[in-house]
Amino acid sequence: MDKKRQWRFVIGLIIALIVVIFAILNIDPVTISFGFTRVKLPLIVLIIVTLLLGALITVLLANTGSKKKDDQKLTRSAKKELSNVKISNDNQIANALKDNQTKNKQN
Repeated sequence: MDKKRQWRFVIGLIIALIVVIFAILNIDPVTISFGFTRVKLPLIVLIIVTLLLGALITVLLANTGSKKKDDQKLTRSAKKELSNVKISNDNQIANALKDNQTKNKQN
């Protein structure tokens, strides 16, 4: 799993570098309309802000999905542990009944 993360990091850096180069090549000012106002900014600022907002949205959505997987793993683990506890309790009860029957036969 570690190599997979490393590759994702490298690919992310390459994409970020491409975006930065693209942004630097596009420094002309542009007018952005928000409906109620207009703002004139260099295109580089718009590209970088858009990139950051996209990264933020991706992180927020990615964390939502992984929490479900973690919960499912926890649920499976909890079910397995509960099953083990039930089996252990059943064995203890069976042993206690055997001991009780043995004591009753001796008396």
